[in-house]
Amino acid sequence: MNVKYLTLKKLSASLLLAIIFLCYWFCLPNDIFKNTYSTVVEDKNGHLLSATIADDGQWRFPPSDSIPYKFKTAIRLFEDEYFYSHFGVNPISIFRALKQNFKYSKIRSGGSTITMQLIRLSRRKKRSYTEKIKEIILATRAEFKYSKNEIFNLYASNAPYGGNVVGLEAASWRYYGRAPYLLSWAETATLAVLPNTPSLIYPGKNQNRLLEKRNRLLKKIMLKGFINQEEYELSIIEPLPQKPHKLPQKANHFLQFAIKSGFKGERLISSIDENIQDRINQIALQHYNQLSLEQIDNLAILILDAQNGKVLSYIGNSNCASNNCGGKVDIIQSKRSTGSTLKPFLYGFMMEEGMVLQEELVEDIPTKIADYSPENFDRSYDGAVKLNNALTRSLNIPAVRLLQEYGLEKFHTRLKKLGFNSINKGPNHYGLSIILGGSECTLWELSRAYYLLSRKAENLPINEISIKEESIQKRTSFNYLSSATAYVIANMITDTKRPLGEGDWKTFSSAKKIGWKTGTSFGHRDAWSVGITPEYVVGVWVGNADGEGRPGLTGVKKAGPIMFNVFRTLEETSWYAPPDDLINITVCEKSGYPASDICPKTKNIYASPMSIEHQKCLFHQKIHLDSSGQFRVTSKCHPVYKMINKTYFTLPTLQEWYYKFRNPNYNSLPNFLPGCVDDNQHTMAFIYPKDENTSIFIPKDLEGKESQTIFHVAHKDHDAILYWFLDDKFLGKTISTHKIAFNPNDLGLKTISVMDQFGNVLRKKIEFLSD
Repeated sequence: MNVKYLTLKKLSASLLLAIIFLCYWFCLPNDIFKNTYSTVVEDKNGHLLSATIADDGQWRFPPSDSIPYKFKTAIRLFEDEYFYSHFGVNPISIFRALKQNFKYSKIRSGGSTITMQLIRLSRRKKRSYTEKIKEIILATRAEFKYSKNEIFNLYASNAPYGGNVVGLEAASWRYYGRAPYLLSWAETATLAVLPNTPSLIYPGKNQNRLLEKRNRLLKKIMLKGFINQEEYELSIIEPLPQKPHKLPQKANHFLQFAIKSGFKGERLISSIDENIQDRINQIALQHYNQLSLEQIDNLAILILDAQNGKVLSYIGNSNCASNNCGGKVDIIQSKRSTGSTLKPFLYGFMMEEGMVLQEELVEDIPTKIADYSPENFDRSYDGAVKLNNALTRSLNIPAVRLLQEYGLEKFHTRLKKLGFNSINKGPNHYGLSIILGGSECTLWELSRAYYLLSRKAENLPINEISIKEESIQKRTSFNYLSSATAYVIANMITDTKRPLGEGDWKTFSSAKKIGWKTGTSFGHRDAWSVGITPEYVVGVWVGNADGEGRPGLTGVKKAGPIMFNVFRTLEETSWYAPPDDLINITVCEKSGYPASDICPKTKNIYASPMSIEHQKCLFHQKIHLDSSGQFRVTSKCHPVYKMINKTYFTLPTLQEWYYKFRNPNYNSLPNFLPGCVDDNQHTMAFIYPKDENTSIFIPKDLEGKESQTIFHVAHKDHDAILYWFLDDKFLGKTISTHKIAFNPNDLGLKTISVMDQFGNVLRKKIEFLSD
């Protein structure tokens, strides 16, 4: 019986000990602090850029992984000199505190170690002997769980510093305006003594008591050999902090973007370079001061490292001061009309499929597709223009006509693959105007697309865009452009006309070669400029956040100068090397198409492999002239042996009409020799008005409104196409039945011209009168 009793007693004791041990082991929560933290953004080197207050209204930075040596030394000598020797509790300190408290009949000293103070900070309970016992137990348990350095870090991150300032790092920035590792011994000593009684000793108040405590600690630091006598004497004359400093706000919009990206309450070591960010902030301020005089309040600048896709600078908006200026809007992440910024991608897609070459002629003529009539920015026409020229001048009509040829739905799909997620409606919603700003995108998306173009031009792996300074990045790809096509496009956009003061850049050996494109939205609401080199992508937007347009707000005039100023502040850049898949094609110098046997002058250009089967030049024709060389002839009307063969560069009728105004050296085909074919007066003739009618009264309807006058021409060829002009302004074209209705904008003498596809022209002067 006694044996069983003893055995049961041992088991009970063992069980009790096990329960006590388990209670002890699990008495400390996994996370002893349930605090919310400030969101802190640092540059790639750990320098503070911006921070926001925590949700509970405290300036409390996330725990750091390291504590400055000076602070460790100062706080240890002030609070817990034997920190590295005890196991969470210092019995001698506890005994001394009890002795003092009994002597004075009140709590004068707690005898707490740094570990015990850490527990007290986490529990936030009223001080008592019972609570002290709990702190002792939990402190010893904390010593099992955390290393000494971890305990130091947790204490330094959660120590109170008066007001709404918590933790060493927040205190260092609020009281001294710099990081803890940059503090002097005197400044560090001040922050070491503050957590002891933060409510009583607050910077700006109780200066004598704070000074006394600080200097006493400095003397102890000197006596322990950490500083010499001279350093001590210099330290004690340093002033105490007064008013709290404002924290750095060098990247406020980036901070908000980081919060939305999942870094709320965390410390983000970003990819931003503080030196670049500071310089770009200055550029933004300088240009804002100029733009604000024209009632343009907002701008945004984004710089990407083109080698790895990391964000180097992020200026989400200007520093406009008024409440309604839109300065709080992060423009980089805001949807805005794209303007003409998508044109290089359309031309690139078409080149990739062998549909166009970089210097081939494309149509620039009055165009109406269904109910859509695009116009160039200057409302003029070139007739025919080389593709690279159409791109660098950002002509609208060639882009719309090429988009129609390429296919709206296919282009829309490619844009989605490029990462334009803001284009979130179907292709028919945007229509052909998508190429002229009929869609929206963000500066982030646009800069990313040009980054992909830059990487493709180098034929190198592509990282996804990243805001974090990390060694491993996600890979991405874009398979709709080859390196050859991307290289050609990048070179084409280097010839975009630069802003005033940049126009003669090629004459300077120090000038940077930059591929760049601008965009201006309808109503002058958005001005864009994006530039690329192998090293950088710079995206700029200028305008008003509320969408108000301003005269003169264009990409070239407003966004372009900012972009070039940014590039001037960056390190020297290079240019892309020709990729291996690039091929050389011999083209006609005049038309840009692969040269035929009769093209008089040729040149070599770069192209993608798919261009090798491109249609040859049809713009040069061999023409038979009479022996004088003045008239065209045929074998039916002129002896063959007397004919002179000559090669002419010819354009279709309507293209020629406008082309010759831009190109005075253009030679139209000579007329036929009289008698060879009927002249144009016999080929076509006016039915209305008749030859004798030189004046027309503009009719009015029953309500007194002017009605349109119907003009009618007959052509010998039933299938002829006629192009109608009023004083060189294109009115439209007719097929088979040649009637057109119109009225002039103003009265007086006008010239009506009708041209067929063969180049025959019929003209008539008519005076328009009011009825």
